Amino acid sequence: MSRNNWFEISNEGWRRMNAGRPLSSLLKEAIQNSFDEDVAEVAVQIGSDEILIEDDAPQGFSHEKLVYTVFLTDKEDAPTKRGRKGRGLKELISAMESASVETIGSTIHFDDRGRHVVDNGRRRGTRIVLRRRSAVEDVDAALRELSLIIPPREVTLRISQHRIKPPRLYLNLWDCMLETVVIRNGIERILERPTRVDLYHPRPGEIPHLFEMGIPVEPLSVPWHVDVQQRLPLADHRESATEHYKMILKSLLLESLIEQWLDRRALRSEWVDEVLGRQMISARALEQYVARVFPPGALLGGTERINDRARQLGGSVVEAGTMPRGVFAALVRVMEPAEEFVKRREREFNEKPVEPTAEQRTFGLFVRWLGDRLLGRRLQISFVHKEPTLDGLVEDASFDAAGGSLKFNVIGKVDFANPLSPTTLGIIFHELAHNFVTEHDHRFIEHLQSLAGRAAALLAGMDAASIAGIFEGE
Repeated sequence: MSRNNWFEISNEGWRRMNAGRPLSSLLKEAIQNSFDEDVAEVAVQIGSDEILIEDDAPQGFSHEKLVYTVFLTDKEDAPTKRGRKGRGLKELISAMESASVETIGSTIHFDDRGRHVVDNGRRRGTRIVLRRRSAVEDVDAALRELSLIIPPREVTLRISQHRIKPPRLYLNLWDCMLETVVIRNGIERILERPTRVDLYHPRPGEIPHLFEMGIPVEPLSVPWHVDVQQRLPLADHRESATEHYKMILKSLLLESLIEQWLDRRALRSEWVDEVLGRQMISARALEQYVARVFPPGALLGGTERINDRARQLGGSVVEAGTMPRGVFAALVRVMEPAEEFVKRREREFNEKPVEPTAEQRTFGLFVRWLGDRLLGRRLQISFVHKEPTLDGLVEDASFDAAGGSLKFNVIGKVDFANPLSPTTLGIIFHELAHNFVTEHDHRFIEHLQSLAGRAAALLAGMDAASIAGIFEGE
């Protein structure tokens, strides 16, 4: 279906939409168009009344309509082309008081009389003349912004007679999976593809920026200029990237650099904390972060009391009180909390083997019998003396499912003289349920209920003599 002449454009509305944009943003549109062509030189001369932009591209505009028809483009779309949508040059011209575009064979003038075209003898490249009164501060801001540009290696870029040289390269990152923008069947789409990301040392006095194939987009809170070699998903006037994209890019930088290129000081930067806090980093990279930033065996701190006890037990505590919540949540994935360390070490230090009494040996026969019947495995029963923890808690028993070892604390609540008491049976079944599940979750409860039910049915079907035989080892 033909949609010609559905709409008309308001020239004044188009002008208003673009006139308020920074001068540097408008000029970058023309420069990136030149970079997309086979140019060797691009020159920009910025004055308070007139601006000149000239390149030596072998081909100019194939048709004059490309200079003034909004959204019309003859570029074959590719994510490695900077220009898009056929808008940039028209936006630049619309924001001026008058302009002329001199291309091969013709010059298109924009002035008070409207638009008119005259023939010329130009044989190579394009020359754009822009006329608008600009404040000194706007010109200065444009010069600063355009001096950030990282020109392609084979292109000489001059801004007001000053040659712009690329900054010093820091590192190339290859095959980085990042989102980009393509046009498919006339529709703009976001897709992910591998690309190269170049990192540069900022020149003296420069703030690190995000770049799209050499064109600065916006400041980026990392230590380097980050130049992505494909289109970025940008906001409407292409003056900022999406927040999601910037976080993905920062996490990619951290993942790529943490193993060899970032020292402890670099890893304590705010941008690293931001990535950690958004939970956008792998467990492997987290482990490398912890190994580089904290001492070996470092613990995540808790309360002051827990931290003091952890230090007494030989732990190295990282104070978490001033740590951003997101960073703390990320580090919990790979670091042992001080509280868990204290519990573990106290169990190790406070546990002393006990030679069982005759009563305890008889009790052990009963528990072993339950293990045979309910778990189908032969348990190792032992007795220990464990002092209360720092919190005053007494551990009644512990079960090592891997080794089938069940330990009972002789100062706990287990009644060795009465194994069938509700409290004692509850402790036994609780520990046997850990044969299936370590955590105390809904699965644990299901196994505990099953064990208790099966044991009740088993004991209910036995007479007194049979039960007595259990305690005699029969």
